[in-house]
Amino acid sequence: MNIPKVAIITRTKNRAILLKRALKSVLDQEFRDWMLVVVNDGGDPAEVEREIAVHADAWQDRCVVVHNPQSLGMEAASNRGIREVDSEYVVIHDDDDSWHPSFLSRCVAFLDGNPPRLATPVAGVISYSTRILERIEGDEVKITGREPFNTWMDSVSLFRLASSNTFPPISFLFRRAALDEIGGFREDLPVLGDWDFHLRFAARYEIGLVREELAYYHHRIADKDERYGNTVIAGLDRHLTYDALLRNEYLRQDLASGRVGLGLLVNASRSFENVHRQMYPLDLLIRGLRNNRLARWFHRRLR
Repeated sequence: MNIPKVAIITRTKNRAILLKRALKSVLDQEFRDWMLVVVNDGGDPAEVEREIAVHADAWQDRCVVVHNPQSLGMEAASNRGIREVDSEYVVIHDDDDSWHPSFLSRCVAFLDGNPPRLATPVAGVISYSTRILERIEGDEVKITGREPFNTWMDSVSLFRLASSNTFPPISFLFRRAALDEIGGFREDLPVLGDWDFHLRFAARYEIGLVREELAYYHHRIADKDERYGNTVIAGLDRHLTYDALLRNEYLRQDLASGRVGLGLLVNASRSFENVHRQMYPLDLLIRGLRNNRLARWFHRRLR
């Protein structure tokens, strides 16, 4: 089997409605040199095989399915899929997210054009993301709204990332060699495994930015069926708990090693962001006053 340029890892469990959309998202890509690995993490194998079979002619030996008899968790499923196939680049495409058809072509071209020659090499790239709000109605997904998720970013800042996760996995294409260097996803984390991975990645490598909204980050704000809940929303309490645990863990590692590292960074940046949020209304007021004075000045000049 030829080694593909990109390995696409899709984690799923009993969410055929969403998996159907994810498979179409991959097949619609303009860039074609990829291998899709679908990791069914403890779900019904027949359901997954049925969705894969719908596109039997389109795969052209570019789809591998792994069935975990029991759920191993999101991060373990990612690592399992990554080990299944070799490639130059890797991206996590969860079953509930999707791409613009140009996502892979634009991001692969970016990394191909930035070979890892610098002291701190560019080893990954993100695109801007669009947050899509939706709900499940029967066998259909109904979109209720959409908004830019992170188009305020001018670059991928380690300091800002240390405060909170600034991009979702669906938007992040990275070199496999970098993953081999920093290690895979932490399987002991039930949530925030992507943030931990992004932090460790950005602490070692630069991450480039494609300033186009090419990744679609889907959120279901309220859904009676727990299968369809987003972990960042449905599992908010657990996110908050592990957010504190991780920040404490990083800081203890700093203290034990007697050095300044991620521990200080993740705690200092969060404190800075909290202060900034408190000051933001005052900043808006000051800007408004400045704009008013500027408007009055122009009015006097034009009289």
